[in-house]
Amino acid sequence: MATGETAPDLTAWTEIVDRLEDSMPPEWTRFARESADTSWMRAMLLLDAHDRLGNATPTEHVAHTLHHLAMSNERAAEAAGWEALYDKRREERRQLLLLIEERGESVLDGEPLQLFQRSIVPVVLADRGA
Repeated sequence: MATGETAPDLTAWTEIVDRLEDSMPPEWTRFARESADTSWMRAMLLLDAHDRLGNATPTEHVAHTLHHLAMSNERAAEAAGWEALYDKRREERRQLLLLIEERGESVLDGEPLQLFQRSIVPVVLADRGA
């Protein structure tokens, strides 16, 4: 570790993995837990999670489509429910993206940290596009 660098915060890594667990495949979570002591693996897994979360989930796609179907059939109350589900899931995903963007550096050091800093592209979710 270079002078002035701080050690990776493995408690923060555990917290990040715990928060991401429901949104990531079981294989991702297994690698994250088994490779907690390897900065390169943490960097690659963070970048992978960020990439995956940059796209709408199946729940968002379904809720968005059913919202439009309900609207076209003049079922406003049903449409509002689907829209609320879409907004909730989208916000949950946005919070996970922010978690990775804000806390990712704290769990990395050395070259993996530099890779993360070069590779992470903050995601801005459009109102309905993501």
